[in-house]
Amino acid sequence: MPLFAQAFTRAGGDPDLSALATAIRPTIGDPFYLGVSPGVVTVQKPSVWTGPQTTAVQAAVTAAPAQTTQTDAQNAIDDMSIFQKAIVLAIIDQLNVIRAALPSPLGPITVPQAIAAVRAKAGTL
Repeated sequence: MPLFAQAFTRAGGDPDLSALATAIRPTIGDPFYLGVSPGVVTVQKPSVWTGPQTTAVQAAVTAAPAQTTQTDAQNAIDDMSIFQKAIVLAIIDQLNVIRAALPSPLGPITVPQAIAAVRAKAGTL
């Protein structure tokens, strides 16, 4: 299957590729491939580019947040392996046992709450 590449310019540092992929997926669909070199983001897809797609993706490339160590950490949290998720969830289960056994019991911490808290913490480091 041939791929059709389009290069998009970007001022400043590299974009957060996860945020960029999320932003362009509704416009160009799946699959697509992202590449980055200084000042340029290349997007490849299996269909011919249209004018509106080019315009929308350039806007997304321009607006994408910059890649930082914090966004790298947040992306790694989002991409945790089953092994890593199992460890986090086992700790949350144990915390919830303790929370329920308090003299004034506290409600359980949900998985989405726990993951959101870890992502938020990574964003502050």
